[in-house]
Amino acid sequence: MEDVVPKSTTCILNGRELDIQAALEIRERKSSVDFRCHECGERVRAHKKGTTGQEAHFEHLSANPRCSLSSAR
Repeated sequence: MEDVVPKSTTCILNGRELDIQAALEIRERKSSVDFRCHECGERVRAHKKGTTGQEAHFEHLSANPRCSLSSAR
C-alpha cells in the first residue's frame, strides 16, 4: 500500500508554529485545543497516523475551498 502524503503537518497555536507530533502530545493532555491552519487561520484538528497509510496530519474542522491545505480543494 502506498503512503498518502498529508496536506499539512504544521499548525499555529497561540501565535507559534507547531509540528504534528507536538500537537498530538498536547491533544493527549488537553481535551480542547485551538489549533489553527497556518495558511488560512481557520480551526484544524490533529490526526494520528491512520491504518490506511495516511500519515499524521492536520485537517480543517470545516472544509475551506479557498485554502490549499483543506481537503475541500
